[in-house]
Amino acid sequence: MGCQQSKGVNVREHDVIKSIPTSPMSSSSWGNVSIPREIQKVGDPAERLFRMLQMPQQDDLVWARVIKLCEKTPKTVNYQDPETLDTPLHLACRMVSTTAPSSDRLDATPLDAIRAMIRCSADVASVNKQGRIPLYDAMRPIVNRSNVLASIKHQTEVINLLIVADYETSIEFLSRNDIIYDDKDDECTPLYHVVANLPDDFTNAPGPTVNLASTVHFPNPSMVSKKNKSNYDKPLSLLYRRFSRQFDMSEKFFPGDNSRQDVLEYRQKYKMAAMNTWKVILALLDPVADKNKTVSDFYMVHAAVRMDCPPDLLRYIIETRPEEVRQVNELGRLPLHVAADTAPDVTDSSYHYKFVIDELLYSYPDGAASSDSNGKLPLQLAIESGKKWIGGGVKSLYDVFPDAMARVTVENYPTIKRALSFSTNFAEELETNDDTVAEHGIVKEEHYDAIMMVQKTDADLGDVVSAMWANEEDGGVQMLGCAAITSIARLNVHDKKILRSIAMSSVNTIVNAMKNHPNEPAVQEKGCAALSILTQADNYREISLAASGAAASIVAAMQAHVSDAIVQKEACSALWHIVKYGGSDRATVIASVSGFTAIQNALGAHPNVVGVQKEACLALKALTAFPEANLPDLPGVQTAPLLEAAAKRFPKECKESAETVVARLS
Repeated sequence: MGCQQSKGVNVREHDVIKSIPTSPMSSSSWGNVSIPREIQKVGDPAERLFRMLQMPQQDDLVWARVIKLCEKTPKTVNYQDPETLDTPLHLACRMVSTTAPSSDRLDATPLDAIRAMIRCSADVASVNKQGRIPLYDAMRPIVNRSNVLASIKHQTEVINLLIVADYETSIEFLSRNDIIYDDKDDECTPLYHVVANLPDDFTNAPGPTVNLASTVHFPNPSMVSKKNKSNYDKPLSLLYRRFSRQFDMSEKFFPGDNSRQDVLEYRQKYKMAAMNTWKVILALLDPVADKNKTVSDFYMVHAAVRMDCPPDLLRYIIETRPEEVRQVNELGRLPLHVAADTAPDVTDSSYHYKFVIDELLYSYPDGAASSDSNGKLPLQLAIESGKKWIGGGVKSLYDVFPDAMARVTVENYPTIKRALSFSTNFAEELETNDDTVAEHGIVKEEHYDAIMMVQKTDADLGDVVSAMWANEEDGGVQMLGCAAITSIARLNVHDKKILRSIAMSSVNTIVNAMKNHPNEPAVQEKGCAALSILTQADNYREISLAASGAAASIVAAMQAHVSDAIVQKEACSALWHIVKYGGSDRATVIASVSGFTAIQNALGAHPNVVGVQKEACLALKALTAFPEANLPDLPGVQTAPLLEAAAKRFPKECKESAETVVARLS
């Protein structure tokens, strides 16, 4: 008995779904494959496929058996378990992530089997008792890691087939941001789940991980900017953290001769992994994924400024592709025009577009005076798109090229008119009396506006972070922003999920503040305090207190402010917590940036400050707890007397930890 034709796919004309080459199948191809005896004994033929897929032990022949059963009894694909409401298609898709191929060349692949099921009219939109469709199961994280890249290849093919088979149902699923695969998981978008569970891909770029991410992203490109429901993270943010971690590992320092072959191979592996992660980022930035386009149709900077791109990633893209900031697309638009014309979304942080526009103006200030093919200047586009005076970057554009305001009918934009009423450059030209000025008061300037926002007791974390990036030259905003992050984190210190969510967006922001204000002790103090409380999130979803530069920034703060007891106390506490949660690897990182010397100097510089002595002793105790860490030989003749003095002066706070370290030194 043969199978029926597959269902028609309702694909809109502008959607281009990638097709997978197919090979003709015949029953003779699987005639020699045997069906297990216990399955043959199942009384109802319609149940046989389901029961076979339920068997705990499976081998590579399972896919050939699926095809054979489909050809023999097509109606078996429509069986639905009365308890779970799972169908054979649910189970088959689930097996893609749990059954690793033992060879590169199979008699039948998961794609062959699931295609056979769909040709026999398996319902791709079937919902089980948990409300899940087969596509949900096909996108589960790969469990069997013995041949993970081969499994990813099969998973990619199956996901693509399911999307083609029922496009509308697939789009509905891919548009969600509340998907959970594990009880410990956050509610995330399907795209985020996929990129979060990608392994480090050491193959030549583009590897199979790039193809998988592209397959999930392609049908609904807008999801790259969609925040997860529970942790508010986004795929590009996670990917850039991963890229930074892989790049950091590609430069890892090993004890002994670093020109050894094993060291070189290790570093090369992670360079390849970083390249593949970068390819994934590039694929997600491309809104069309049409490889037939000419190179002028897609510039990475144009794409990045169009969406809610993470600030650190956007800066990296602009710094590594400066020529694209000056290039125009098919509409004669620079990236500055694209950013200015992008309508603000209600989910955008308050200062997001100010940061984007400031970065582009810093790289190419002449862009503010450039017209697109329609004769529009960036300032005109920014005002017409509804951007705010300060947070939307309108003031930044006006400050660089005020003459552009002559092309704007200011009367049509009351808020812009009020803001301009207090601009020295414009007030002299303003001829009309504006009664709204007295009513609404003076518009706050940038510094005051951001300072007031980050000090609000109910300040939104996203707004605090965006204000810090957009006002990074303002030490006051950075200091108060770090303090605000600390306050938010302390309120949620016992909720690990929320604390991780805070760390995802905050760690790199805090490090950026510390790097930009190395001579401001208040910024360093508040930054160290914030990092200390966020260390519990280290290594979760690519959060890294090493690759982010956090550990190095903390030690740099100690070196720059040796005489400041508060900075030393907060910094020692942060180093202690980094090692507490990060283990031997973090101990090695801290040692490599002269952390031991910095802690020793803190002990010597503040012998009578109990807080410094206590945190320094705890930090040294943590650092010396890992024999496997690559640590320098501590000068016991110098360190031991400092520890002994701390134990004697403050026995309650320091004796136990100090004596432990002294014993290890000896």
